[in-house]
Amino acid sequence: MTVSGAIEIIGNELFNGFSIKDEPLRSAYKTAYETIVSDCNKNGNSKGLLIIGSIGCGKTAMMKVYQKLFLGQLRGFKMTNGGTLKDMLDELSVSEIKERYGYACKMDLYIDDIGLNFNMANKFGNKVNIISEVLMERYELFISEGWKTHLSTNLLPKLEDNPNNIPTLQTIYGSRVYDRIKEMCQLLTINSPSLRK
Repeated sequence: MTVSGAIEIIGNELFNGFSIKDEPLRSAYKTAYETIVSDCNKNGNSKGLLIIGSIGCGKTAMMKVYQKLFLGQLRGFKMTNGGTLKDMLDELSVSEIKERYGYACKMDLYIDDIGLNFNMANKFGNKVNIISEVLMERYELFISEGWKTHLSTNLLPKLEDNPNNIPTLQTIYGSRVYDRIKEMCQLLTINSPSLRK
């Protein structure tokens, strides 16, 4: 069976009416697959994905399909989302969350919806951006051991892309974290309207 055939079967198991036969989804799935299975780039480490697209364009669905496709394989990855990580701060310490998803998480990781509600939380009177904390550790894991981090967002990446002064990844996470995201991730933009019915 071809990869695209397996993707169609898994997609239809997960989502009613699923299809990647048409553009731009076919190209997005192809690029994502090649990035997930790639072994190394010029620096010796294979990059993860930074998937940017509007609400409902299929970012999360794509990664759920790939998580199931690669389940139990070397290319498999753990999956969470920005809102979940933020909510974990109600019960767990920053170090406990980083233990689960940061440097101690010796596997590829996908964080869905970064930038959602800016992922800021109040922990004992201190403002904490848990995504920034996790991403800094994931960067060290990428550099030292080559583990990938995949991300998705509805936000534009940087200030220059921001003609209407809406928040960007760079303004939310700061230049230091954003610069590391650029090094860790290959940009994949999905230009599709909402697929939800």
